[in-house]
Amino acid sequence: MPFRTLILPLALLLLPLSSQAQQADTPPEQEAAVVEQDVGTLQAELAKVEAERQRLADELANTADHAEVEQLSRQNLALRDRLSVMEKVADTNQAEEQRKWFIVGGATVAGSLILGWLLAQLGGRRKRNEWTN
Repeated sequence: MPFRTLILPLALLLLPLSSQAQQADTPPEQEAAVVEQDVGTLQAELAKVEAERQRLADELANTADHAEVEQLSRQNLALRDRLSVMEKVADTNQAEEQRKWFIVGGATVAGSLILGWLLAQLGGRRKRNEWTN
């Protein structure tokens, strides 16, 4: 309520000094009419000031919302860029992992074939003609 505390000093500035001097010399009926007129003027000023305050508050809220939307848009764009980079890295890592396991599998097959051939050459199995004797 800071506006209410400002209204009294503003009201005193708006009233001319001569009308204040005349009020002391005027009868109570005229004084009441002047006071009512001053109250009406002050209420009109209050309504104008309140409307201006509301307009400025709305403008400030819209500006704050707009700035927040801009900030969120920039942050969203940065996160999308970061996501695309991370997806590329993940794809690269997955391809490297597949190549590694392909090489491991191929080496296992090749090693098994070579080991089997070597065992056959060393005489790891008996010849068929020995069984017929």
